[in-house]
Amino acid sequence: MSIEFGFSHHPKWEASESGEAFLAPLMAAGGTALEFTLYPPDEDYAALLALAERCACAGRHCSLHAPYKDPWNSAGFAGPRRAELQALFTPALEFAERISELGGFDAPLVIHGAHGESSLDQLSEDTREFLGWVLERTRRIRPMLENLPPKPGYLRVGETPEQVADLVNAISHPRLGACWDFGHSVLQGQGMPSEAFVRAVRHVHVHDINPEGEDHFPLVFGRVPWRDDLAALKAAGFGGLVILEINGYRASKLSGLNGLLADSFAAMTEAIA
Repeated sequence: MSIEFGFSHHPKWEASESGEAFLAPLMAAGGTALEFTLYPPDEDYAALLALAERCACAGRHCSLHAPYKDPWNSAGFAGPRRAELQALFTPALEFAERISELGGFDAPLVIHGAHGESSLDQLSEDTREFLGWVLERTRRIRPMLENLPPKPGYLRVGETPEQVADLVNAISHPRLGACWDFGHSVLQGQGMPSEAFVRAVRHVHVHDINPEGEDHFPLVFGRVPWRDDLAALKAAGFGGLVILEINGYRASKLSGLNGLLADSFAAMTEAIA
């Protein structure tokens, strides 16, 4: 099974130059895929959708991240919010299906588990029913339940890899997998996760963490053991996309950003050679 590397893309990355001019050094360094975060309130959302379509039509393997900020939160899906949440998420699911059709590639769709103030058992049930509905509602996309970083004041499904693996294995659907965010594991103070989780991983987010504890940077600080994590996945037979998930607002503080991104791709491709 092959491992492909990609980059979290947004129209703002291309503000100063054409899309291919921006992407060329990243693709030359080993990148083959792109990921787009679907968040309708974004002022550039229409441009992002158009960019994703162009990239899919150009033959790029594209993945998508479902909306995850309130009200796009599956808490209550097993109860009174089901119809509301179905209406909220349906446009994102339809777009993800469209990208799969345009690109001829069954696009991963990263999903966060439910969060809120109810019990973890209830939030897990909400997440389970929501994932079941996503799978019933779609034909091609591959939902990926992500492990999450700490967020004080909330209970969240996915703050341990065991929670993710338990849900993915309980549903046991061929299109459903886990998304392992390497940086989130570090922020949670977790070491190498269980074999059950590693075997369930079908999608990856990788990024670094600066000395202040902010995440989603290129691989320049050495705080995330991404080489060890990639080695564990390779040993488990992982085949899927590894997305360099960058926060543009934070990363733009670094000088020579485009070169740092290309260097990150080159380091990852060399690490699994």
